[in-house]
Amino acid sequence: MAAVSMENICGAVISGIEKAQIDYEEMSGGEWLWTAAEYMLTTYIAKEIHELEGSKFVTVESNGLSTMDFAGARAPGPKPRKARLSGRFDLLVWWANSKPRGVIEVKNQPGGPSGWYHDIDRITSVLDIGKGDSSIKFGSFVYYYSARDGSRYSAEEKVDAKFRRVEALVKERTKNKYRVRQVVSEIHNEGELGAWGAACLTIQPA
Repeated sequence: MAAVSMENICGAVISGIEKAQIDYEEMSGGEWLWTAAEYMLTTYIAKEIHELEGSKFVTVESNGLSTMDFAGARAPGPKPRKARLSGRFDLLVWWANSKPRGVIEVKNQPGGPSGWYHDIDRITSVLDIGKGDSSIKFGSFVYYYSARDGSRYSAEEKVDAKFRRVEALVKERTKNKYRVRQVVSEIHNEGELGAWGAACLTIQPA
């Protein structure tokens, strides 16, 4: 069976976040996903990736050091601090041969870049370790974002602006050293309640 495409992985991410929003709104009596714990997004995304047709595995909260060892990502000297290998990756997608394929960092309602740049730096640092020898070939920063109407911009415009700003800032931060591609959901306009959407931004070696 063929490996799962990046397009399908991103599709599963979007689907998982959308289902998490719908289910949480129902189970909480009307609260939106931004009020929930981040791991709700993580588990829904994992389930959607698991259900994709194709050869792969997915794990939650995988140990950073063990992941790099399994990936064969070896490099001389100390590992970069920004990789934060003493911690855990939110999600880890595996090849069918039980080698790590990609790391996924999940964010719920990200604010300014100072609150999530560390996730981008972690992904690029992981991709740099061992480079050609490592089985890890991508990292994804995935997120849910919602907004209410403002005096100048509608909720839908705010969500769209967030999507565009995140992508632009990541491309600027990676300085063309990596291929950056973002896939976004439709923006769900809920009238006076606001609007929300999901994004999957993937970083791969150039």
